[in-house]
Amino acid sequence: MRVVEQPPGSTVTEKSPADWADQTRRILTRDLLTRAAHAQPGEARALEFRALHLNLPLIGEVADRLALTDSRRRGLEHHALEGLHEAIHLFDPFGRADFPEFARPFVERRIRTHLPATNLRLAVHRVALAIAGSRV
Repeated sequence: MRVVEQPPGSTVTEKSPADWADQTRRILTRDLLTRAAHAQPGEARALEFRALHLNLPLIGEVADRLALTDSRRRGLEHHALEGLHEAIHLFDPFGRADFPEFARPFVERRIRTHLPATNLRLAVHRVALAIAGSRV
């Protein structure tokens, strides 16, 4: 964990509850994964599970950014969890990276990999038909 000192003369600004929750989640995740790195296998899995559970909101954030519908979210949720699980195993709690920034690409990659490409194919097909129809 990194401790940051306030420079002399600076003031502490009040943060929103969401900022506080995000900062707490970051600190707890790093703590849990640091402890998991030094723990016995059974305890390490339990600590990793806690970190996974603590970071479930990341899946919602990625789904929101990708503008997924509720039914699509439910269908892709287990793939997103696999991405989050992969990120937990590959994250270096002793490094400088924060877990959310590290994990988001894993979650997004898993979701994008399993998104049905039929919408894009259908749109391209319709455009091709429209172009072909205008030439006739």
